[in-house]
Amino acid sequence: MSEGARPPGERVFARYAYHPNEKGYCGPDGAPLLAQVARGEGAEVDVRAAAARFSGAWPYLVVIGRLLGCDPLDERAVRAYWTGSAEGDAIDPSAFWRDLLAIIGPQAGSYWAYLDESLAAEAAPHHAFHVFGVYPWTRLLSTGRSEPVEVLESCAILPARIVESSEVQWSVVGPRLRYREGTLVLEDDDAPRRVGVPFGDSAQPGEHVAIHWGAVAEVTDAETATGLHERIRRQLARVNRRLTAG
Repeated sequence: MSEGARPPGERVFARYAYHPNEKGYCGPDGAPLLAQVARGEGAEVDVRAAAARFSGAWPYLVVIGRLLGCDPLDERAVRAYWTGSAEGDAIDPSAFWRDLLAIIGPQAGSYWAYLDESLAAEAAPHHAFHVFGVYPWTRLLSTGRSEPVEVLESCAILPARIVESSEVQWSVVGPRLRYREGTLVLEDDDAPRRVGVPFGDSAQPGEHVAIHWGAVAEVTDAETATGLHERIRRQLARVNRRLTAG
């Protein structure tokens, strides 16, 4: 495969999977190889073999691909999962959760016993559901520790806008996750923060980016940024119904 022939879905997958993989949180060893794919290099890298070993993302891609009628690494499925898409929004959430639960339920075993039909009310075919619904961290918010909010914000993919850019770090502003009075909120924050730029992207102040684990996953357009913000906001509304009921 030539570098120019690298399927776009594989590049998008690598851009978002690299950050947690590089930190050792999920997927197989091989973060530098994912970084190559994200940059459009590494024509010899077997992305499918690596993606199938992401116990979090891969089941979603399989189910979303099946429901959209495409390959799990097709750009349609990959985009629907990481940032969400209009096509992904049209998926029946109950059908999605039924198929996903059939895969991840047996894997979770007794560790995540809350993965049952009661979580169907929060189900959505994108990463925000995995972060706020499937992962256990929202169930630790009531401890009062800062770690759950920090992990949730880092793991979530948040939109931001560039204030200043250089070769290795950019300064961005964008919404931040807060836990207030028993609920999670996405709160506007104009305080600039520094983020890494691991794939050699170039952009100008005012452009939009998607942030994952403190680094730029990709430069986006305004429509993608707005859609990402709205999907997270809707996901938090579903999560907060559970938090306040509990």
